[in-house]
Amino acid sequence: MSLHRSVLRILGNKFIAGLVILIPIVITAKALWWLFTYIDQLARPLARALRGHEIRGIGFGLTVAVVLLTGILFSVGPLRKLLDGLVELLESLPVIGTVYGTIRKVLAGFGEPGSRRAFQKFVLARVAGTLVPGFLTGSFELERDDGTAVTYHMVFIPSNHLYIGNMVALRDDEVVPTDVPVEDGVGLVLSAGASVPGRIRGDRG
Repeated sequence: MSLHRSVLRILGNKFIAGLVILIPIVITAKALWWLFTYIDQLARPLARALRGHEIRGIGFGLTVAVVLLTGILFSVGPLRKLLDGLVELLESLPVIGTVYGTIRKVLAGFGEPGSRRAFQKFVLARVAGTLVPGFLTGSFELERDDGTAVTYHMVFIPSNHLYIGNMVALRDDEVVPTDVPVEDGVGLVLSAGASVPGRIRGDRG
């Protein structure tokens, strides 16, 4: 029976990990298809009016151009500040802000080159006298006025969603590394703890 439960737990974790990978891909594909369809519907009549006939691939070409131009224009300079202001405005709106903020963080986390390495280890963090699950994202030394240095670890503690939570800086003795793989830790968080293994080993290595 224990072996059966272990197999089911592993399969459940892998299934949830698969969802974490696939959902951003599906959202991106759906968004690109909607954008392509919208631009293509505008481009075809325009091509017929200017050239007298449709131009094959114009919708696809314009979609690529619009996405590329948007990335170039809004990544730096004044337009970047305008975009940041618009994002801040959208995220401050009730309901809309929550939905938009979540999707944006999911897509940003999926697209950034270092995002797959952001979660270094699944850990248990000692916060307010309790142990809470989290992900180690980095470490740094805090230098004091007397010249001594204390090592702190940055831990991301998810709240009600994997991509929503709080960053906390904890001392070494406040972070308990575990033998739980990061992907299984993701499954544990998304299942609200239902997929927690029966035994977790603290790993100081």
